[in-house]
Amino acid sequence: MPQLELFPSTGSSKKSVAKKKPSKKGFVPETEAKAPALPPYNVRESARARQVSIKNSVVGEVEFVVPPQFDHAKLPEILERRRAWINKTRSRLLSDRAQTSEDWQIEKPETIYFRHRSDDIDERNTAAKEIESWSVAYQQTSGNKTLCVPGLNRHLPLSGNTDNLQTCQAVLRKWLAHKAHRELSPWLRQLGFELDLPCHRISVRGQKTRWASCSSHKDISLNFKLLFLPRPLVHYVLVHELCHTVHMNHSAKFWTLVGEKQPDYQWRRDELKTAWRYVPRWVEAK
Repeated sequence: MPQLELFPSTGSSKKSVAKKKPSKKGFVPETEAKAPALPPYNVRESARARQVSIKNSVVGEVEFVVPPQFDHAKLPEILERRRAWINKTRSRLLSDRAQTSEDWQIEKPETIYFRHRSDDIDERNTAAKEIESWSVAYQQTSGNKTLCVPGLNRHLPLSGNTDNLQTCQAVLRKWLAHKAHRELSPWLRQLGFELDLPCHRISVRGQKTRWASCSSHKDISLNFKLLFLPRPLVHYVLVHELCHTVHMNHSAKFWTLVGEKQPDYQWRRDELKTAWRYVPRWVEAK
């Protein structure tokens, strides 16, 4: 799950990078040979990045965001310098995840809660009337194809190869993407009209470390996991991305514009840093 900050990028690409093994001339000094090993990490280039940043996700993944044309040969030195921080932050996030509610840990949900219409930011409260709940039923049938056809009264039946956990999760994520596009896209379009910040194309994906992103062509990509967040946080994400249609960076001018469009944005931004707690574990499973 995302570690809950916005990391908008344009034309970014993702490259897998293998861990380097220490050697006599390697990046791990002899005196630190027994230091905890770093987890596997990915590198993503971002046109907005001005310097290297490190993102830790709640599922233990580490991502480096680097500017275009960055010399990747410099990464080992940065890795070694930030080793302690990376391992400490990763351990804390994994510990926080282990202490979350049992509902969050479920891998095959029987009920799905959406908070995007609710102003309640208490993740333990599932009784608020604005919280939308769907009941999920699984029916094993012949054939390898698994289908999900939403029914009446927010009933979500899955039929087919429902004994396969990964298949069920993939089908549910596909349904989430369709639902998010249907509900979040009109919201973003209307908000852009109200704020006089129109965007171009709107798409929906399941990004790992970003709640949304905006391109230099004013195309905005939303994360379907926003459906699980309370309305105030979703609203902030939408405002944030719409402001990127004017300023493609996080400069002082950008934050001034955000403040003009949403004066109380700071508490929402702070709350978003731990918003992973709203997103069930099965959504991130692959």
